[in-house]
Amino acid sequence: MTSNTKVIPPGIEKFTLPDFPIFSGNGPWFSVLSLLGFLIASIAGIVTLGESSIWLRLPLYFTALGSGIGFLFELWLIASGRPYQLFASKGGRFVQALRAFVMVFVFGSSYFAYANFSFAPNTNPWWMLLGIGLLVGALFVSLLFQAPRPVVILLFSVGLVFQVWAILESGSEFQTAHWYLIGAAALLFLTILIGAETPIQSTLFHVAGIASVVLYCLGFKALATTELPGLTWIGLLWLLAGFALGLVLSFNLLPKTWGRCRTALANFIWPLFYLIIAGGLYTPRPERLSELYRGKEDQVKPLQVLPYHVAHPRNLSYPIQVPCLDEALTLKVHAFGFLTRMVKFFFAVASVVMRWFPFAKIDTPISLKPRMEVWSDGSHYWPGWLERKIWLPGLGRFEIQSGVRGPGFQPTPELAVDAYKEGQLLAYLVEYGIAGSFIEAEKRGKKTVFKLDFSFLEKYETKPDYESYGGKAYLQINDDRQCFEVISVCGPGSDVEIPVSPDDSSFRHAEDQILASLYFYVVSGKHLVEIHMGLNLVEIALFNAFDAKKDWGHPIRTVLYPHLFAHELAEELTTQNLLEDGAVFPQIFATTNAALMRHLNDRFSEYVLGVDENFKRREKTILANRTEDSVEDVLPRSSLVWETMYARIWQEYATEIVDATYRDDTEVENDECIATLFSNLSELFHQPLPKRYEQLKTKTGLARFISDTIHHLVIRHEVYGTTGVRLSLDPRINKVQVPKDGGPYAIDEWRSLACVAMATSRVRYTSLLINFSNVFNDIEDEDLRTEFRLAHTRMKAKLQELEEEFTTDGVDNYQRLRLLPSDLDIGAGY
Repeated sequence: MTSNTKVIPPGIEKFTLPDFPIFSGNGPWFSVLSLLGFLIASIAGIVTLGESSIWLRLPLYFTALGSGIGFLFELWLIASGRPYQLFASKGGRFVQALRAFVMVFVFGSSYFAYANFSFAPNTNPWWMLLGIGLLVGALFVSLLFQAPRPVVILLFSVGLVFQVWAILESGSEFQTAHWYLIGAAALLFLTILIGAETPIQSTLFHVAGIASVVLYCLGFKALATTELPGLTWIGLLWLLAGFALGLVLSFNLLPKTWGRCRTALANFIWPLFYLIIAGGLYTPRPERLSELYRGKEDQVKPLQVLPYHVAHPRNLSYPIQVPCLDEALTLKVHAFGFLTRMVKFFFAVASVVMRWFPFAKIDTPISLKPRMEVWSDGSHYWPGWLERKIWLPGLGRFEIQSGVRGPGFQPTPELAVDAYKEGQLLAYLVEYGIAGSFIEAEKRGKKTVFKLDFSFLEKYETKPDYESYGGKAYLQINDDRQCFEVISVCGPGSDVEIPVSPDDSSFRHAEDQILASLYFYVVSGKHLVEIHMGLNLVEIALFNAFDAKKDWGHPIRTVLYPHLFAHELAEELTTQNLLEDGAVFPQIFATTNAALMRHLNDRFSEYVLGVDENFKRREKTILANRTEDSVEDVLPRSSLVWETMYARIWQEYATEIVDATYRDDTEVENDECIATLFSNLSELFHQPLPKRYEQLKTKTGLARFISDTIHHLVIRHEVYGTTGVRLSLDPRINKVQVPKDGGPYAIDEWRSLACVAMATSRVRYTSLLINFSNVFNDIEDEDLRTEFRLAHTRMKAKLQELEEEFTTDGVDNYQRLRLLPSDLDIGAGY
């Protein structure tokens, strides 16, 4: 298969930041001194024209402000060892935007001063004010949002022509002072032609500006009159109307400028919403069910489920069939009180804003959107709100507190970057991360290869600017290095295998689409459908089997309750804002909205509860046609090795719980609540429950169900929702949707993904290592409560031992995506 898409191979373009120009010698000092001269000249001009109209002095106030800001900024750059590195930092880019903003009003006030002089002592005509406002609005858009340079020159040329015309039409006898004013306008225009890309250009810019100020003052000092018309309220309205018209026309005629403006506005609005949702109030540990239901016992009734599109029809045009609760939620969730009301309120507000101003507008062609640089790892696009702390009256302080490396941007493990450079990122993800449960063994002669097959995604339509999902990758185990390695890939719709070749654009293009397919399936299928939507149904089944029967002190209910205590709050409210038309998921994925909804329906219809916890199947896949006894002998660093260590802890814990509760299998089978639980689960899911659960009729089957449920909520959620998304955020090596033009992400789409990933992986939730044995106080039998607390204590002790082992065995946990117990939450949700 060949690709016509330009794909940039790994190399200096992707993995080395561009060197900002180094300006040595005296150039930066010349620029600083010229700025100081510009500032002094502006102040002197203000003094010189002190008795003149404010409208004549206004341009000098702006030049003083701009030159003063520039002087302090460039002096600080020299002092910090970065002479004239104007755009080398986020703060520097802000200062430059501020200087451009001031420059717009230097020119705008200058145009108004010339118009004032030309029409003195009469009031400026409406068409003149409208025209000045129109020109200033166009300059505002062009300078701040990077219109093409010819457009900028054209607009300033129009301004220059206007100033010369105003002087010539002033009606007064032409004299030397008029030449001064024409010269001042010409020199002001010359500053734009000179530019400020280098210190020498900057110096010349400011020298021309100083000369312009001098001529401006000389001219108006000789000609100015105290009878200038100024600006009436009607005139101000005409000026503002022109400014607004200039904005509208410019943004429409130069759509890329609107794209840049929109990106800035979206970055100001939406990350603040995520800061409030993910960094705000939370429940430090689960409250006992008896406390949540106190005084409301008669209201605890069986829950009815509805198809998602019936329960949550808000701005949803395609039917999602996954069963769920309606917006009434459960009494248990409403008992959280203010937390529930706050979440509902902010999500309702977000839904309204999303319809008018989404984070990323999906129907705008990507060619009109600002794009990330090919070398960007995303760090300098990380939303600033997510690194801040804010305080809201009555709500308290909001901040992102969690995260393996703090609240800010988390860098991609260098091991993953190195794997990508070698064409082995898929192997890295299979061995250490999110792709391990997807592989299938396949015989090729005497060899066993492993297939990572996403061809089932090829049927889902994608948006016009983005490539299809799908494709396949083939891997093998390198016994010498004891690791997986990719041997070939097939792009979507093709069976032609492309060997691993890091510098080949065809290989890279197919690899990009397979990686995007993996993340698409993980985030939408595994994370949303299986964990949040699917295990929400487990919580509903538990509620109906125990709570609705007024048996919320049942031992099996109490052992699973802490891991699901707020699951409905996350699922029923959050999912709405992910799946509405044009909302977050349609923004960050390549599929059309309808195709995305079909995908969710398909993933739920095929979902087998606990599929990822079938460790025997996963081990058997890796050990196919091998004589080794365990995965650890073949792939000692594989995520399956440490994941199984956690699974053993849950299994021992669950077994102790079940043994303490039931004497034998007969007691399990005769437990009406457990029988109801199995019946509810069988009705809610399309696929039968795994055979290893033994229809929840045996102690072994029940213990395995408990163990698998805890594992999926605690470990698999962290794998899919935290370590996985950390990798997906590096646009150098991954894209969740692949642009057809081979270029990098659109900034809005990446930031939208970053905010969702942050809210998913770093929301303020309850740590697994806290003591949550308080929930066992609802168990009536005192001896049984004691047994449960002891089992809980032993489970926590084993987790602490695992923490010690994982922090002292020499393995870099961050690089290999291995989860520490201290990193884990008690479940998946708010």
